[in-house]
Amino acid sequence: MTSLVLKTPLSNTKISTLEATNLITNLYQAVDEKSTSKLSTFLADDLRFQLGNFDPVRGKKAVLEANDNFFQIIDTMTHRIDSIWAQGDDIICKGEVHYKRLDQSELSLPFATVLEIKNSLIQDYQVYVDVTPL
Repeated sequence: MTSLVLKTPLSNTKISTLEATNLITNLYQAVDEKSTSKLSTFLADDLRFQLGNFDPVRGKKAVLEANDNFFQIIDTMTHRIDSIWAQGDDIICKGEVHYKRLDQSELSLPFATVLEIKNSLIQDYQVYVDVTPL
């Protein structure tokens, strides 16, 4: 049997369901607009970001650059959020993302996101999605 190991102590901070819903709604609106300037307002300077099985990216500037590069390989995307949970400093959501490729073909994929929030900004941003079909 394996034991659970926490990498950081549990926080007394609790994000409300309303705060989590507002953050996810506004975050994915910025992402769907492919706006790195809007996205930047949610990110801590020293955050960690990982999309699918790509290597993690560290630091706000590098994360924004990685997102901008990703935004350039698709025409549009629209996220449908099905569920949102808040636990302590963490927010989890799941749903479906619909992509329109540059050749105008379309694809929908399931995704889940786990965010760690510190001082009202995203400190750790993990997106579970297989973008291989793109």
